[in-house]
Amino acid sequence: MKILIVDDRRENLLALEAVLKSPDYHLIFANSGEEALKCLLKDDFAVILLDIQMPGMDGFETASLIRARKRNEDTPIIFITAIYQSTENITQGYSLGAVDYLFKPFNPETLKLKIEAFVKIHHHRKRIKLQNELLLQRAVELERMNDNLKHTTSELRKAEALARVFGETCTDALLTLDIAGQILNANPAVTEKFGYGFEELVGQHVSKLLSGEKLPFHNLKTAWIETNCSRLLDAEGTRKDGTFFSVEVQIGVASIGEQQIFVCSVRDITERKQLEKERKDRFETLARLVQERTCELFLANEKLKREIQERKEIGKQLSKTSKKLSNILESIKDVFFTLNHQWEFIFVNEEAEKYWQKSKEELISQNIWEAFPELRPEYYPFFKKAMNRKVASHFEIRDLNSEVPYEVHVYPSDEGLSVYYHDISERRMFEREMARLDRLNLVGQMAAGIGHEIRNPMTTVRGFLQLLGDKGEFAQSKSYFELMIEELDRANSIITEFLSLAKNKVVDLKPWSLNTLIENIYPLIQADAMVTDKEVILDLQEIDVLLLDEKEIRQLILNLVRNGLEAMSEGGKLTIGTLMDGEETVLTVRDEGDGMRPEDLEKIGTPFFTTKENGTGLGLATCYSISARHNAEIKIDTGPSGTTFFVRFKPNSV
Repeated sequence: MKILIVDDRRENLLALEAVLKSPDYHLIFANSGEEALKCLLKDDFAVILLDIQMPGMDGFETASLIRARKRNEDTPIIFITAIYQSTENITQGYSLGAVDYLFKPFNPETLKLKIEAFVKIHHHRKRIKLQNELLLQRAVELERMNDNLKHTTSELRKAEALARVFGETCTDALLTLDIAGQILNANPAVTEKFGYGFEELVGQHVSKLLSGEKLPFHNLKTAWIETNCSRLLDAEGTRKDGTFFSVEVQIGVASIGEQQIFVCSVRDITERKQLEKERKDRFETLARLVQERTCELFLANEKLKREIQERKEIGKQLSKTSKKLSNILESIKDVFFTLNHQWEFIFVNEEAEKYWQKSKEELISQNIWEAFPELRPEYYPFFKKAMNRKVASHFEIRDLNSEVPYEVHVYPSDEGLSVYYHDISERRMFEREMARLDRLNLVGQMAAGIGHEIRNPMTTVRGFLQLLGDKGEFAQSKSYFELMIEELDRANSIITEFLSLAKNKVVDLKPWSLNTLIENIYPLIQADAMVTDKEVILDLQEIDVLLLDEKEIRQLILNLVRNGLEAMSEGGKLTIGTLMDGEETVLTVRDEGDGMRPEDLEKIGTPFFTTKENGTGLGLATCYSISARHNAEIKIDTGPSGTTFFVRFKPNSV
């Protein structure tokens, strides 16, 4: 007996397993609606425990598909949910065929008793179904037995008539004997073959007509008859005039009540014996001739067999190699196809079908330049070079229906050309990321190397400016001294941000919740927003605790928030959110600005690159450095309606 439990959360599955585990039935688990449907294709279940809120196909959709199958239309379904508790949800659950609708947290003992009851009902249904099938099968068997009885009676009557006609018209002699070997009856053929009348044979022993070592006419036994029944035995017949002739005898036995009757069928085989002797003589002559010819053909046949075997082995190897090569080409994720010398497709793998957006049947034997004439101006020179000069050709292209870059390799062969397109979008992205990291690394090294040296002279200059500004003879120039000191302080703050990019900076990691950090600095963020007449909305969900450096994460959040506020006009709304995506914790900052230009996206995070009039270009570069030190990744989604920054933190042990 099996029970199916469907829930996308592992902890819920473990809890239900602890409650329902029993030696009386087997628990099957599924993490999604799709996996549950696969389980139902293989097994029958006494009851299904189905969670409603699941990614992809939810519980209601899964239940609807289960009920659509004839095989599972009566399988009990119990919905378990912690969210969908409204009357409409409950009504919808029952309308889909649910037998119960439980809310989390539920009483374990109640659930266990319900499951036991449904298992008993399922077991009782199966037993009733089996009994009905047995009764139906028994009724069919009785009806068939009755038909067989009628048929047998009819056949017996026919057999009696046929036996009488057969005995009278049969050319073989038929003798009926008792257990002592006395003749009880004989057909007309007996008189024709042996010369005795019917009255002369009745009551006589059968040995008067037949003799032979293999015939036990002096001691007929049922065991011997059963062993030799239907076997043809050679014997010798004796005619009334004393002459002998060769016969073939077949003995059968029949029981009539307690009496056993034996029937002998006797056939004259004199002519056959003569023919067999002549055939044997001819066969011996032919055998000698065949033996002579066989000796000549034997060696030639052995040689031919070796050649055939060798060719079979070669064929098998070629077939295996061809199949293996075909499987490899079909399994690769690159676009691969081959062209003959007439520019016609002769092989296309699955990825090539997706690329060309046509099936193999449409492409095979089709000329590539006729099927895709728009490609000829750009591709033809490279293909022609490989075809005519027998040299490989390499170039880059864009996808027919997107901006995905491909690296094309064209190789000449005896049949024509072998071509494969390799998707290099990941490599291009990796190269861009490496270039950005190299720039950050260089900036970090510069920051660590010259930051200290710049600050020392700046401190000296600032001190002398303060000293000179306090002297009376420079009172009329005091405003100039204050302006220079202010600019030095601004330069110092830029150097402070610059130093935060240093790669070897030590982080103080402690267990923190992003929600707590956001709530702590929310008043500061709210104050900044109110100054510019903008609104900040929090959308914080339940998330895991992470190992974080509080100061750095505060700086990251403030930098992203201030960038978002500056990107919006008055009245705009900025949303700060947290969520769990699988095992990753995600921080989101979404603004309602005009979005970013595609050419600016590639430069985002580069030190000193900014789209703001008074920006330094170090804010986002600092965010990228902080995320790297926290094993996190920053993603950007931008458009005319605004920009969203996603900071995805990998799971870590706390």
